[in-house]
Amino acid sequence: MIGKIIKLTGGYYYVLSDTVYETRARGLFRHQDLKPLVGDNVEFEVEENSLGYITKILERKNFLKRPPVANVDAVLILIAAKSPSPNTLLIDKVIAEYERENLEIIIGINKIDLDEEAGNKLYETYKKSGFKTFKISLKNSLGIEELQEYLLNKTIALSGVSAAGKSTLINKLIGGELKTGEISKKLNRGRHTTRHTEIFSGKNIYLFDTPGFSNYELTCPSEDLKNYFREFIKFGPCNFNNCNHIHEPKCIIREKVEEGKIDRQRYENYKNLYLELKEKEKNKYS
Repeated sequence: MIGKIIKLTGGYYYVLSDTVYETRARGLFRHQDLKPLVGDNVEFEVEENSLGYITKILERKNFLKRPPVANVDAVLILIAAKSPSPNTLLIDKVIAEYERENLEIIIGINKIDLDEEAGNKLYETYKKSGFKTFKISLKNSLGIEELQEYLLNKTIALSGVSAAGKSTLINKLIGGELKTGEISKKLNRGRHTTRHTEIFSGKNIYLFDTPGFSNYELTCPSEDLKNYFREFIKFGPCNFNNCNHIHEPKCIIREKVEEGKIDRQRYENYKNLYLELKEKEKNKYS
């Protein structure tokens, strides 16, 4: 039989075919260093009234490391304007990793009703940087219809820190009764409501709901990082082909930052990420 994995929890894969089957992965995948992902199209076997087994993973269109999902059209990064306060360094780190996957990246600025000034600043930052960006208030349903229309007939991976509003957004976009989290007043961050990865569908939209993250590790070489900030590509190249836009002379990117054509915070985040990768490489070979 052939189906699609729509949920993974506790080592069990739930595969949608003519109905939903509870399955396990065959041991052969461990020997191949291969793991089925939510979103995979698979071949599986099942006997009447017994647990099914996945026997083959069909060819993937793509797959993401985080969230660990396969066969997506785009990733929607949900950023809260407030509660929790946005960590733009973490956000830009995540964006850089998604840029490596050559995926369409959509930015949703949520909770605009809590801090309109901060929300508008985030909106302008990412719109200016070249991303399709939406202002959203899940409380007031602001921007939901516009976002719904844009996401029609797409399979979207939702990404963002805990309490950014991913589960609530799914409820708004496709309908449903997902349990939503609350903010820990002590920590000012969300409790991890979603503990597994699952596809939800409705109104011709398919969404991966995934656990929120509080940290992220870049895996690209430091010299490649500049290729994953799309505004650098727009205004480049510099006079030197190997310019990393840090301290090299006559750097066009630094000039554009001073002119206000490249967002300064995005550039500062780039520098910090570049130095973080450089330090990691130094420690690796020292």
